[in-house]
Amino acid sequence: MLSFGLTENVFELRVPYVKFGIGSVYELGYDLSRLKLKRTLIVTDEYISKKTDYVERAVSSFKQLGIEADVWDGVEPEPSDTSIQRGIDFAKEGRYDSFVAIGGGSSIDTAKLIDLYTTYPADLTDYFAQPIGKGIQIPGPIKFLAAVPTTSGTGSETTATAVVTFVAKKSKFGITHECLMPKIAVLDPLLTTSMPPGLTASTGVDALMHAVEAYLARPYTTRERPQSPLTRPAYQGSMLITDFLAEKAIQLIGEYLPKAYANGLNMEARSNMHLAAFIAGVAFGNAGVHLAHALALSLSTIAMEKGIKLPHGVAAGVFGPGLLKVLEPFYPERCSIVASYLGKGVRARAHEAMSEFIKALGLPGGLHELGITEREVDALVEGALMNKRLLSISPITPSKDVLKKIATESFQY
Repeated sequence: MLSFGLTENVFELRVPYVKFGIGSVYELGYDLSRLKLKRTLIVTDEYISKKTDYVERAVSSFKQLGIEADVWDGVEPEPSDTSIQRGIDFAKEGRYDSFVAIGGGSSIDTAKLIDLYTTYPADLTDYFAQPIGKGIQIPGPIKFLAAVPTTSGTGSETTATAVVTFVAKKSKFGITHECLMPKIAVLDPLLTTSMPPGLTASTGVDALMHAVEAYLARPYTTRERPQSPLTRPAYQGSMLITDFLAEKAIQLIGEYLPKAYANGLNMEARSNMHLAAFIAGVAFGNAGVHLAHALALSLSTIAMEKGIKLPHGVAAGVFGPGLLKVLEPFYPERCSIVASYLGKGVRARAHEAMSEFIKALGLPGGLHELGITEREVDALVEGALMNKRLLSISPITPSKDVLKKIATESFQY
């Protein structure tokens, strides 16, 4: 056992095996066959299954090697507990030895939970922490999961986290466990060309926020050392490797997201954005996200109560300028680097650079454009304060006043 009272001095870098490149999806059959896997379920959404040939590309590689594959295309955007339960019910009859997620973060998160709950059957809330669930410990490893992202933003292909919308509770909640990390991430940029400009923008800004928050996370050495490696948190704080990855991701996104937004068939831009989203995912999947994402999850809950379903990238990105304005006095050098990579030079104010970058992509220029009023700030902040897992990685004390300042600065910019 390790002692309390000492600061952390060990960092774990958790990352899946990855294949990157045009046409890499055609090697998926090989990746399953070398592990002697014979029967897989492809988890995707109706658009991907019916409007693209991405599933057929994967299935063709399976057929060549004698791997059986079924398809479940019931994934919802920002997946709900009810849609995930339908996927679990479908999968538990199939005796699958593996799962393949093809789609955006919603498909990948859904596949993670289908895999978990068919391996260890339980009520959907059982493995979620309180106050949503019972906090029951996941018993062990789950089946093989391959993630094939068709968007460049969520980073779900790199992380051990899945996020669910609990409809009856009108709230979004995440679950994190090392077993949920995909065993392989297949990054084929050709699979992102079907994204329309709006989705390209919102997912790209999601990746940008992952990188920025990881870059501005508290150093891992400021945490208290855990009693055991088993209790080391998934979000550990920043360190040299995550700083390097986050900074590179910001640079790539600053250069290539506007190009991918302007021309979805620009393969140089699509390739670099796909890589940027992945390395931003590795950065935040290990260092963590904090203030803006805590507010974003709270915002999604408030929006849901109004009957609005916000894309996660929009919910997180709207707090980007406010976050940078609050953190600039504490991290002037890093914020200057962010500003320079967003095309405004090191002398520019980071929050202004972020604001201009977001608005140039056609995304909302503040909470007021999302129908949020100043009367709802207190509820927004109270919801964010409940997310202690994220706030524990904040580089400054995540007080009510700090969160309120970010929210207030995010109304219009």
